[in-house]
Amino acid sequence: MDKHTLRWVIPVALLALLASQFAARADWRAMLSKDYWQSLSRYGMVLRIVESEFVHADEVDFRELTDVALRSAVSSLGPYSSYMTADDYEEFSMASNQEYVGVGIEVGQFSGRIIISQVFEQGSAAEGGILAGDFIIGVDEVDTREESLGEVIDRIRGEPGSLVTLEVERPITAEEYSFELERRAIALDSVVDIEMATDSVGYMRVRQFIDETDLEMVSAIHMLNVQGMQGLILDLRGNPGGHLDIAVKMAEVFLKKGQKVLIVQSRRGEEEVFYAKDSIDQFQKPLIVLIDGQSASASEILSGALRDHERALLVGEKSYGKGSVQSVYSFADGDGLKLTSARYLLPNGEAINGTGVYPNVTVERSTEEAILLMLQAHHLRHMSAEAFTDAFGFAPVEDTQRLVAQQMLEALISANSSNVDGGLPEMAKQR
Repeated sequence: MDKHTLRWVIPVALLALLASQFAARADWRAMLSKDYWQSLSRYGMVLRIVESEFVHADEVDFRELTDVALRSAVSSLGPYSSYMTADDYEEFSMASNQEYVGVGIEVGQFSGRIIISQVFEQGSAAEGGILAGDFIIGVDEVDTREESLGEVIDRIRGEPGSLVTLEVERPITAEEYSFELERRAIALDSVVDIEMATDSVGYMRVRQFIDETDLEMVSAIHMLNVQGMQGLILDLRGNPGGHLDIAVKMAEVFLKKGQKVLIVQSRRGEEEVFYAKDSIDQFQKPLIVLIDGQSASASEILSGALRDHERALLVGEKSYGKGSVQSVYSFADGDGLKLTSARYLLPNGEAINGTGVYPNVTVERSTEEAILLMLQAHHLRHMSAEAFTDAFGFAPVEDTQRLVAQQMLEALISANSSNVDGGLPEMAKQR
């Protein structure tokens, strides 16, 4: 090969090598696409025109315009994908680890209204007298009754040490109250309300699947075992999910080695199967899991796997149906991207997304019962039923879903006394 030919061969070989590298990297392949470059050119052209011609020149900021464009573009892909600015990403990271700055409440949407679903003892809201079940009607003297859940949450957030005023309506009396509260940094336990419901039935509630939730659960199991627990109620109601790996680790405590926990299916049809590994903290006593319409994601993975392997009975209502995987990317400038990249399948091959997990035994809960249970949840820990009735004007209501679970578990404990492998007796396998 002469020198003249070599001068052409080497650049062509290098270009071919670079092209193969780009094609091999999923996040680089777009750079070989004509549409990708045309889209970038079109976006840049629009920005240039806006910058030079928009009547309010001081309102044109390339960074802000790009943030708005990226947020809109990514969110259009579905409800679980989002582009996050540096501040958004920091809040997301804190929330993922159950660490946040706030007044110590969890809020949700109930019958079109913003309701306080939980009041955490570490926060200023509990100290001030806010109750689970209160409706938020204003923040800092701004009426929020027509605002979305996200807008209300944004108003409540702020710097540690700053003050915020919440106006709430108490649903039982319809009276309105105002509370001035201090925002604080709060770290919350994810496994709570650990107790012996009866002499033989243990109970615990899991708020969210975050780092070390599996260790918190195992610790709670050991504590209840010492108190004579013969069966466990694991309450996943209202649990929005969290880390996939934590859900798998928690499933391993109840399942046998080698049993399938879930399948993660990517957009190209590739599947990753998660199997239970050996756990030194195996729990093989009878188990019932409570779920409802707000149990999502990791809650559905755990409850679905336990149901499919007939390791637990599910009691309550059909779960939320969020069976997709979000990959999270962080960028050098502090921004982040959360993007749906795969979907979950239960061990039996059933897709969760949009469908949810169905319980073995359906026990529906009325709107009124749910609100009353929210209202009494915090205060019955600190006062008698009689004092509660005097204070709030109604006697404590029974948690019917938990009561059914408790009665069923006691029956399982009795029937399972000779079933040493911890599986469900035949009568309990009927769905």
